Amino acid sequence: MSYYNSCEIKKEADLLPCENGDNTVRNLVFGKQPVAINELCPIDGETATPRFNSPIDYPVLTDGVRSDVYTYTDERWFRLTRGVSRSIIFRFDNLSAVKGFSIGFLKEDVSAVRLPRRVDMCLSENGVDWQRVCKCRDIFSDGAACRVDVCRELDKTYRALYVMFEIETVGHVWLDEIEVFGTTAIPADAVSIVAEELDKDTASNIVNAYPSYDALGGVRNILLSYNCIPRNKESERRPGLGLITVEEYLPHLAYIDKDGEMKDTFFDGMLYLPYSMYTYSAEYKCAEGWKHYIENTFTENANVDALNKATAIVGEKLGIQNHKTKVYFSVLHTKVGYGEFPEKFGDIDGDGVDEVMDNFADRQKAIKWCIDTTIEKFKAGNYENLTHDAFYWFEEEIAYSNSDETALLSWTVEYLHSLGYKLFWIPYYQASGFMEWKDLGFDVACMQPNFAFRDGIPTQRLYDNAEITKKLGMCYELEIGGSDPKNVERYMKYLDCGAETGFMNSIKMYYQGGVPGEFYAAFKSADPELRKVYDSTYLFAKEKYVSRNEK
Repeated sequence: MSYYNSCEIKKEADLLPCENGDNTVRNLVFGKQPVAINELCPIDGETATPRFNSPIDYPVLTDGVRSDVYTYTDERWFRLTRGVSRSIIFRFDNLSAVKGFSIGFLKEDVSAVRLPRRVDMCLSENGVDWQRVCKCRDIFSDGAACRVDVCRELDKTYRALYVMFEIETVGHVWLDEIEVFGTTAIPADAVSIVAEELDKDTASNIVNAYPSYDALGGVRNILLSYNCIPRNKESERRPGLGLITVEEYLPHLAYIDKDGEMKDTFFDGMLYLPYSMYTYSAEYKCAEGWKHYIENTFTENANVDALNKATAIVGEKLGIQNHKTKVYFSVLHTKVGYGEFPEKFGDIDGDGVDEVMDNFADRQKAIKWCIDTTIEKFKAGNYENLTHDAFYWFEEEIAYSNSDETALLSWTVEYLHSLGYKLFWIPYYQASGFMEWKDLGFDVACMQPNFAFRDGIPTQRLYDNAEITKKLGMCYELEIGGSDPKNVERYMKYLDCGAETGFMNSIKMYYQGGVPGEFYAAFKSADPELRKVYDSTYLFAKEKYVSRNEK
């Protein structure tokens, strides 16, 4: 069911222009309420509320008042969140001549209100047959909090009774004052609508299959190994946190039964990434923070070194010759549209000059340093039981409203490919750019359903995520939010969904918090209800799990 419960628009008979029409250019939708708003993908949980999605009758879209308060809390903005895109449809009073349009958008980095990547205008003479008459892309602003008006004059004057705006809404998109410019008198040179298939661009991304294991070098189950926490904070209270040991890795790399016997292999891939402090804190979103992450990752007798030793133990105990674990490292992000930013990034490469993150060349230099230093450290370690053939793009969305974002990503993809490495991505649910993951250059993308962390999100979210990822050829991230019964039950629903929909048989990625994490807690637990998390995850990883709904 649509969040907006819009009425169906039925085909209207051919209409004649208004007899009293005139040639004065005016706003044809002034004071009008949309006749329909439709979302492409489901809106659920707390998103399905006026706080995140304004109701269809909220009167600010066409009231003639432009908001000049550049914050998400201002009530003069019409709110759209997730759902991938909205189709907002208006009906004119009569058949009219349409010449152009204007829509105002809010950009506020601190609240993650973004500019849309795509705004299209479509017209119809009867409400059913549509033509896309304008495509707006490259909607940028480097301002941290500002209003951006998207204004376009059409290449022709079109006859129309209905107008529809398709606006990409993978994150938060706030807008106001939609204006459609035209006349009620229709000039002789006005052209009629030529009906077309509006979703043909989207259809080109539809593959209807989860990725094969070959898409990422044969890996099947990748565990997110959060290994680096900020200095002088949590690490002071828990000195060993962020330094993962051989003993902690063993029950992740091998399945160990309740009697302590090692029976089989388990996770075959480990992704190294820092905690979220690196996303939003200026203290760590800088050269020193990046250096700390890499130093931590390659600490002696911990993390990568410990993984190498644990892999050797598993191979020896299970009698597997030349046993390997795949490892992946993060390409950290030089600038995102939220959180704090240092005035200067710092001297990343030792040339005595501070890099500045408002400069594309400096951002490029920092990413190259991150990649090159990681490769150099890994090769110097001579980790004979590990293989490394791909990197992970650390940010979980694409900040299209930053003019350098896609160019920087394209450069990174090209550079990694030139070195023989792949790049994969794990966007959050319906994050900006997720539908274009392949066009952006990623070799694999894996979407998070984010079901585990909020009680208000219905179980249907898991199945919606499975349907969307399959359509787009993406894989699926499983998530567990804690060891209490409520979180265990929510996690088990991931496994049920995976067995029922088939993403169990594709590449899978797993979030369990910081290693040793929830799977390790389940492995160590004497509580059979918690222990089943470990045992069931093993069965799932081996494609042997049977949904509880099918037993």
